[in-house]
Amino acid sequence: MKPAKKPVSDDTQTIHLLPRWVTSAQGQDTDTVAFTSGAALAKLDVVLRDRRGTLPSVLLRDRMAVEASIACLKLENRRETTSDIRDAVCLARAGDALGPAGDIFLAWRKLAQINLTASGWKERVTKLLPGPVAEAMPELGSLEGTPVAQAAQVLADVLQQFLRQEAAALMLADVVLARAIGWDRVIPLLAAHLPRKDIRGIAEDETDPAQCAHRAMVVACDGAIRSAADLSRRAKKLRAVAPKLRAKGSNEALDLFLSHDAVSPSGMLSPMIVGTSMPMTDRAARRFCDRLVELGVVRELTGRPTFRLYGV
Repeated sequence: MKPAKKPVSDDTQTIHLLPRWVTSAQGQDTDTVAFTSGAALAKLDVVLRDRRGTLPSVLLRDRMAVEASIACLKLENRRETTSDIRDAVCLARAGDALGPAGDIFLAWRKLAQINLTASGWKERVTKLLPGPVAEAMPELGSLEGTPVAQAAQVLADVLQQFLRQEAAALMLADVVLARAIGWDRVIPLLAAHLPRKDIRGIAEDETDPAQCAHRAMVVACDGAIRSAADLSRRAKKLRAVAPKLRAKGSNEALDLFLSHDAVSPSGMLSPMIVGTSMPMTDRAARRFCDRLVELGVVRELTGRPTFRLYGV
């Protein structure tokens, strides 16, 4: 008897995405939402631990830091877009002021890079917070309850003490969540998916912070898992073309694309590939990026003829 054929597994559908019974539970009672929130986090936890080693986790966190930044800017009634953030960070020269969009993104990016299992992590988190919030930062190890309950508690504590420090409160909530689950890095989850009305309600002590956090967590995990599936597929295609690239420093340049939301040929690849001692001329950098676009593994993100940016 012939063995049954193994079913074809589509990672983006079978492995990564949340089942419908989890994503369709919005607006239900507290117990149901809490249960689905836990199920969504458990699924995301499996994806992030990535036993196959295919997920570009640094790139995922960078993309999610962009989303968190946009949400925080909207809370301040600012209209900067993803393009504004990319331009502010990628096209700035050393010493240039990045503006509100660039500053908030760098704060989220740095937060997502902190190793929460290494000594000194609290000090690194504190440096990213406004002075008054940093001085009054709660003892993060003393919180109790489920990871989402702990995140909701610190969110409420900070918002009710510092009404206009939403970004700092959301950062600390994601730190607490990551620590409670056992992740070694912060995943920016709540900021982009917690509605303004819920944030205001929590700040004014008129809304149950745990229920708001649970509702937001289901949506956040669904979005994160979808992004992880998409980036895993794109990263696989990018890695597959590595043998076709003959430019000196191509492997180092590919690593940069797998860790940054957007890459500028001049400044990030030239005259030196960021994070390395590998030189690359401006012309070579532009030709390298154009070659990746031709191969269909990288996109030009701006639509401009000059000052172009590229990303997976």
